[in-house]
Amino acid sequence: MRTSIISLYFFLSFLFFSSNIHAQCDSIYTDIDPFDSTLIMSSPTLNIGYLVPSNFQTLEGFKLVEQGKLQISYAQKDSVGSLFLTIGLAERNFQTISSGKNKIVVLTDSSRVEGLLNVPDRGTFDPNSNMRVYQHICVLPLDLFYLFTVDPIAQIRVYYDGGYKHTIKLTPRQKAEFQEILKCFGTEAGIFPKTP
Repeated sequence: MRTSIISLYFFLSFLFFSSNIHAQCDSIYTDIDPFDSTLIMSSPTLNIGYLVPSNFQTLEGFKLVEQGKLQISYAQKDSVGSLFLTIGLAERNFQTISSGKNKIVVLTDSSRVEGLLNVPDRGTFDPNSNMRVYQHICVLPLDLFYLFTVDPIAQIRVYYDGGYKHTIKLTPRQKAEFQEILKCFGTEAGIFPKTP
C-alpha cells in the first residue's frame, strides 16, 4: 500500500512538473518590431534561489520575497541575432555594478566557471519589499547557451563595485526548469538543436 502511494506521488509530481514546463514553453513571447522588423523574443521569468525576508515588515513579520529571477531574451535583425540573460535580484542596500566580464559569474553542475558580460545598473526601489531590485542584463554567447542546455547552471554570483557579492544556488528543480526553458526558447528562435 505504502509503495503504491509513493509511486502515485512521484507520478503526480512528474505530471505537474511536465505540465509546468510545457506551460512555460507555450508562454514564450514573440513579436516583430513594426518600425525596423526586429524579431524580439522573451521567456517567462523563473524564480531562483529561495524565499528570503525583505525589508517590508507586516504584523506577521518580514514579508518573504523571491531571492532572484532568471529570464532569457533574443533579438534578431536581418541575419544577426543576440541572446541576453537577465538576472533579477533584490538587495537590501544600495549597490552599484559596472560593466565587465567578471562581474557576474556562473558555475555549472560540472564546476565549470563562466563570466558574463553585463550592463551597468544602479537598481530601482521596490515599495512592496522596501528593497532595491537590480536587473543584471548579460550578453549570452551561443556557446554558453548550448553549454547550459547540457550542463545546467548551478550557482550565480554577482560582484558589486563596493566589494559586496551575492550568490544564488539553484535547486535541482530550478536547474531542470531553466534547462527546459532554454531548449524551448532555442527551438522557437531556430537556434536549437545545434546543427553543423
